[in-house]
Amino acid sequence: MDRLKTLLKTYQKLVVQILSIIGFAVIIGIGIFIIKSDFFGNPAKVQQWVAGFGSIAPLLFLALSFTQVVIPVLPGNVSTVVGVMLFGIGLGSILNIVGIFLGSLANFWLAKKYGRPFARYFVKDDTYEKYIGWVNKGKRFERFFVISMVFPGFPDDFICLIAGLTKMTLKKFILYFLLCKPITLTIYTLVPLYGMSYLYDLFHSF
Repeated sequence: MDRLKTLLKTYQKLVVQILSIIGFAVIIGIGIFIIKSDFFGNPAKVQQWVAGFGSIAPLLFLALSFTQVVIPVLPGNVSTVVGVMLFGIGLGSILNIVGIFLGSLANFWLAKKYGRPFARYFVKDDTYEKYIGWVNKGKRFERFFVISMVFPGFPDDFICLIAGLTKMTLKKFILYFLLCKPITLTIYTLVPLYGMSYLYDLFHSF
């Protein structure tokens, strides 16, 4: 076990770099898919194509959303926008919320169980150093946690790991997350989606 920990620590920076490269490649792939599928020109056609895969499609996306939270390869808003594009606003939003909630819950539990070594593994050193100081701030961290769940710009996945390092109970974690995240997640998904749709229509109007 100690040898495994040593190996993980040794290759931590390499793992983060590889994940960043994979994430960049996936984003490019998603961009190519959007362009080639003419999603904004005919979104129903794309969603009909996805529906052809049956129940396996939403289950695979749910698994992807969960994994993306625990092992962050893509920026979170990229996967949520893709979810709504592929499954529509209703089912796509539900899959996003459930997948991210389960992944965040896993992060909280894993940090409780394995401590700081696990919490810092998938993040860059500067991100870790910037936020880890919140661990010992008690009620102030709880307020910070709520703010980070409501407003964009925070590394939500890592902050859920930090929550697991504090004295925050599982019940409080679930309460704060479910009160704050679903509505804001939906808003921050739809705004860029409709923004891209508007730009698409504007571009094709010339």
